[in-house]
Amino acid sequence: MALVRLGGAKCRLEYLSEGGANFIFRILPEERNAGDLPPRLTRKLLRLRKQSIANPEDLLSGEQEWQAIFPAKNLVQHELVDLQPGAKTIVNDLIRKAKGRPAHRMGDVWPGGTHGVLVTDMSPGQSEQLIELKPKWLAQSPDAPPQARRCRTCALRAQRAAGEGIATATDAQGSCPLDLVSDSVQSKRLAAARLTDVPRAQEFLVGEEAQFLFRTLKEYQQRWDSVGILSLDTNSDLRSLSKAMTVRDCTLFVLVKSDGEVEGRLGDLDMKGLDKLAKWRATEQGLVDGGWYMGVVDHICSLSRAK
Repeated sequence: MALVRLGGAKCRLEYLSEGGANFIFRILPEERNAGDLPPRLTRKLLRLRKQSIANPEDLLSGEQEWQAIFPAKNLVQHELVDLQPGAKTIVNDLIRKAKGRPAHRMGDVWPGGTHGVLVTDMSPGQSEQLIELKPKWLAQSPDAPPQARRCRTCALRAQRAAGEGIATATDAQGSCPLDLVSDSVQSKRLAAARLTDVPRAQEFLVGEEAQFLFRTLKEYQQRWDSVGILSLDTNSDLRSLSKAMTVRDCTLFVLVKSDGEVEGRLGDLDMKGLDKLAKWRATEQGLVDGGWYMGVVDHICSLSRAK
């Protein structure tokens, strides 16, 4: 743990997790068993970007976009917070000593900065359960062959299962995104059962609140990328592609509370940078050229089961 000032309030940080773009820290009172945090820091996590950001406002990139589309109650909320001078040394020392870091991210450090972002803490309390899932590509890739037997997500899963990439938590979900937005209640229940064994969370995923989120994600995935990355030209709107890729990689946090109530919020909506354009194109080309959209019968993918 490490002591640091957030917005003028002294507190302790505890490494929680990290992905390719961010470090996430739990915020605790300065003294152990010292009572509550200031209201602004209560039920908040600290997010620090791995990429150097010149303008602090860029830490909230895309925030207004998502607020115009999704209800506030269904979004992980974000707020800029000042960091004390010298925070870089404190934070990176904490990161170096952290246990349980992903092996392939051990070389990552925080580049420093004057601001971080406070985000809604969806961690489960006593007698609560948290389910995290990535809805992924809820509509088929525009670049997929017309007679595809796998959707984009299942094609990539199959490619990685064959040893052509590092398996991800999404692969481990073992579900097809197309089932989540199927017209068939049976298919939606199948997807929910593969994503979680918590009955109340399953009910939420097939219920109207979550289904609205899935339908909206699908709508904007299609709206912002209607032609496919392999068909881009000099007139293409790359910002729209960035937004499409962002909503294809967000996370849905489903918190089942002790009283049976369920809170569902979308997070990981940092706008994707166009520096990933070459990687996106290479991934899609590899799926097409490698025949991963076709393949043999795939018992997970909705498209394959329908053939």
